[in-house]
Amino acid sequence: MNRNYCITSAIVFAFVTLVQAWRFALDLPMQIGAWYVPRSVSGLAAFGAAFLAVWAFRSAGRGNSGDSSARV
Repeated sequence: MNRNYCITSAIVFAFVTLVQAWRFALDLPMQIGAWYVPRSVSGLAAFGAAFLAVWAFRSAGRGNSGDSSARV
């Protein structure tokens, strides 16, 4: 996978992690239509985005997509 793409993806996911963790820590209200989004959703989103950010940064460092089948 392209190294620049991995770095860009990692930065975007890191930003999403920070925003979701901020909402989780401050317990800020969020509503989509008539549905109040629980705080736990932001916690799960922060965890998932953090995982994807770390994965993208590691993939950028290796210069491949991160799976062993891409190695030759």
